[in-house]
Amino acid sequence: MLRISLTGCILAFEISGLTVVTAGDEKSAKLISARAETAPTLDGSDNDGVWTNAKAVEVVAKRVMPGKEGSTRVSIKSVYTDTEVFFLFRWEDTSKDDASHKTWVWNKETKKYEDGPDREDAFAIAFEFKGPFNMDMLAGVESEWDVWHWKAFRTNPQGFAMDRRHIYTLAKPEFKAKEYKAKNGKKVWIARPEDAGDTVEKKHAAPTEFKGDKVPQYSAGSPTKSAADVRAKGAWAKGHWTLEMSRKLDTGFKDDVVFSREKTLKMAVAPFQKTGDMDMASGVIELSFSRQ
Repeated sequence: MLRISLTGCILAFEISGLTVVTAGDEKSAKLISARAETAPTLDGSDNDGVWTNAKAVEVVAKRVMPGKEGSTRVSIKSVYTDTEVFFLFRWEDTSKDDASHKTWVWNKETKKYEDGPDREDAFAIAFEFKGPFNMDMLAGVESEWDVWHWKAFRTNPQGFAMDRRHIYTLAKPEFKAKEYKAKNGKKVWIARPEDAGDTVEKKHAAPTEFKGDKVPQYSAGSPTKSAADVRAKGAWAKGHWTLEMSRKLDTGFKDDVVFSREKTLKMAVAPFQKTGDMDMASGVIELSFSRQ
């Protein structure tokens, strides 16, 4: 679950031309997408010359789960063309974890398969879509986010990120959703549906009989329609992930946010190091588009 919370205050300063922002609850980081004549090649590298014209913003993503501490700095750049928007993310990660995720492991005592301890690295972006963009999922505020979820094992080999929405409603919906108690005491239902089309990953139920000590729970899918909107490619080297993502400014699908040069859009990012829990996130980032 992508859990984003705001704590503390923002401190902004300059280091060699790089704007560094510690996310908080009063101000926002400012990310300006630079105009580009040509699109960068999505290969998980920042060596493409297109990126030199974009100014980097650095935010600090913090652990948000109770009792946990830690933070990760994320450097962000963005460029856009007449038809697409592109993002470049770079963050520290001590190990490359992209070989497997939650492999089914046979329990000899119970004679059943269970989730294994293996976890992949991942990264998510949330964009405001409908309603207020409140960064606390348990605030009890009705809203809807457009979320891109890149996964080092499950989506990176295919060159995509999972495209989905997060829906928060105070009335029990007819569609699948989980009930939580909001911080204001109200009940809130949270749904995370994928966009329309075939998914980028395939989830497999645990076999009902022994098929080996370990059985993959996930395999690659071929996304279609709106589920195939977000292209993404990440590469790990020397203790860092570099991730490039892209999408059309306007996909024409109703389940996608529209990027406009005339509008400032709120967003947030969340890096996950070898975890199945969405336990780290930045504060709000304001995305705007350069006219030049």
